[in-house]
Amino acid sequence: MPKSAAISPILDDQPIKRAADDALGFEPYVKALSDILLDPHTHTPLTLGLFGSWGSGKTSLMAMLRDKVEGANGHRTVWFNAWKYDKEEALWRALLLVLLDDLEQLLKDDPPEKIEGEPKPEELLELLREALYRDASWSEQGERNINWTQAVTAGAGVGLNLALSFLGPALAGAGMAKDALKAARESFGKGESVSQMGKLIEAFRREEIIHYQAQLRSLEQFQRNFQRLIKLLLQRPDQEPRRLVVFVDDLDRCLPDKAISVLEALKLFLDVEGCIFVLALDDDAIISAINRRYQGEVKAREYLEKIVQVPFLLPPIETVAMRSYVDSMAPNLPDPRCAEVFAVGLPPNPRQVKRTLNIFLLLYRLVEHKEDLQETITAPRLAKMVAIQHAHPDFYNFLRRRGLRYLSDLERYFRTDIERGEEKPELPEALEPFAARDDLRRLLMVLDEDDARFDTETPQALRPYLTLTRQAAPVEMPAVHIARLHFEPELVEIPPGPFLMGTSDEQIRAMLERYDWAREFKVKGWFDREQPQHEVILGSYEIGRYPVTNAEYAAFVAATGRRPPRHWQGDQPPEELVDHPVVHVTWEDAMAYVNWLQERTNQPYRLPTEAEWEKAARGADARLWPWGNDWDASRANCKPAGPGTTTPVGQYPAGASPYGCQDMAGNVREWCSTLWGNNPKRPSFPYPYRSDDGRENLDVDGLRILRGGSWRSNNPGPVRCAYRGRTIPGGRIVGSGFRVARGALSSHPVS
Repeated sequence: MPKSAAISPILDDQPIKRAADDALGFEPYVKALSDILLDPHTHTPLTLGLFGSWGSGKTSLMAMLRDKVEGANGHRTVWFNAWKYDKEEALWRALLLVLLDDLEQLLKDDPPEKIEGEPKPEELLELLREALYRDASWSEQGERNINWTQAVTAGAGVGLNLALSFLGPALAGAGMAKDALKAARESFGKGESVSQMGKLIEAFRREEIIHYQAQLRSLEQFQRNFQRLIKLLLQRPDQEPRRLVVFVDDLDRCLPDKAISVLEALKLFLDVEGCIFVLALDDDAIISAINRRYQGEVKAREYLEKIVQVPFLLPPIETVAMRSYVDSMAPNLPDPRCAEVFAVGLPPNPRQVKRTLNIFLLLYRLVEHKEDLQETITAPRLAKMVAIQHAHPDFYNFLRRRGLRYLSDLERYFRTDIERGEEKPELPEALEPFAARDDLRRLLMVLDEDDARFDTETPQALRPYLTLTRQAAPVEMPAVHIARLHFEPELVEIPPGPFLMGTSDEQIRAMLERYDWAREFKVKGWFDREQPQHEVILGSYEIGRYPVTNAEYAAFVAATGRRPPRHWQGDQPPEELVDHPVVHVTWEDAMAYVNWLQERTNQPYRLPTEAEWEKAARGADARLWPWGNDWDASRANCKPAGPGTTTPVGQYPAGASPYGCQDMAGNVREWCSTLWGNNPKRPSFPYPYRSDDGRENLDVDGLRILRGGSWRSNNPGPVRCAYRGRTIPGGRIVGSGFRVARGALSSHPVS
């Protein structure tokens, strides 16, 4: 990754305020909505709802709308950020007080003419504030003296909901009937009359609860005085109507009861001619709050429709507009192709786009300051990984748990073009839930260049991207549901039929002519372990596509308390090794694992016999290595060309066997169920392969077979398909792991 001269700065979360800064394409919406607000024939009072999810740009749209309306035709505007006052005990009262403060300033800036017979504006303001601040203390004479039947019949009057939310603590202390309160709230929620304040007041015996009565009368007078104040504020000599436009932002971020109280305050106290209210909210969140408030007694959607007369749902940002938005937010990305990644790969949510861009810019700067990453990290791949992390967190978390080979597999699957006659690769079962996601497919395929693709790299090469992105924003998501349990290894089916087991004299002569290591094998008699070559017929069975990984083994350790491998950090493998094969495990550990897996799944899991292992590795044509008869160091992890340690399973896809099994040459030696000798008291080799290599031999003491060689193998000889190793079942060897098999044991030797 070349070092950049200058890249875009970190972004803030401030909304767009002017049309000149519009990067979201909101201007047509602003013009249409402002036409409604400015049209002198628009009937008021009116409530306009701007509906959209968190971060969708509601505040930006509302700010641009305010900029368009403010000052036009003498209209007045007020802005109320509901979330800012969410800590207030009565949010509805905070709204009214802020509104009164703003109106007072507007009246000072442009004093209205005196209207004959009406109080002065400052007098009305004092009356309105007094109504909100009036002392609610009282002396109880007995709750039985309250006519609750009449109170409920009043249908909430000026809003029993709101009156009681202000008087609430004292009423609760008085022990007044909860059922009556619930009934009154339901009455209001269903839209029943709000003009029966007199009946509600009559429900309170004047001689006994005098302070309640005074409080309720003050709230009843609030709307009348507010109407008189608005009339003074909006008057003009030419008689052209003016408007007071009140913008309420972030209402959906408040506690549900408080958000609902604000909506009801708008309807009960401020619903007067000349007023227009513009609300920015997530309608789903508000509907959820209504359902919680009224416990299903009110139809939430109808309730919201009574409050909001003009709903406007913010449309999703189109890809072209997203590209423009990304370019405007971060015009100097380290590689211009990154903008296309974010435009295609991220949800059309401006706040999430900004946050993702910030994380990418932070990580890119980190790469610039770490020399070891500069040659391994490319900007387009990093952009794609960051986009996966934030747009598809369940897939990102799946990759952390199961390994990066699945990332290459999925992109390879997506990129296969059936129309060009290409055959779709077999999709691992664990990836089936993700293969149906069009948005994930578009993200993985957005760029065709090699430095932007994951399917051109090995899992080991992709590991730094996963490690790097975790440093900026750890993602802990529930495991995605897959067809099998998440801890079950991926299997491939091996068809029934014969194969040639062992090494022939002709093969030994050919190896002696080509490879120096073959002469050592001949001198030490190691080829003798693999002779004579003979035909074995096996029934159908399944075997692990890969050796069991640390992540898969960790589920077993957690469930059983089995001793973890010694290089783990407690009972968890190191993060960078989750997709490497488990090592430092004995044959007894491997047997305990497959027995646990069998119990958990009710499936016939077991260790493979060495005949099953060999057939899965070489197929039916007796090849020397899984890919053929010519050694290729790029297809297996062993010395001298290998990295000198384990690698993620699937790191060498070109080394797959004819059935699609991987890592059967090198990486780790793999335990089989087979005894080295069927009679451990004499050093005889079980060749030809014995048909009684079944479950009856699992309890017999003796050396057990290891197959496939490992990363520690000094040459290609031990990583051949036919090579046979062995050790004691309690041996905990650094290079030894295992893979599982599934199905009934079935073997029939043919002489």
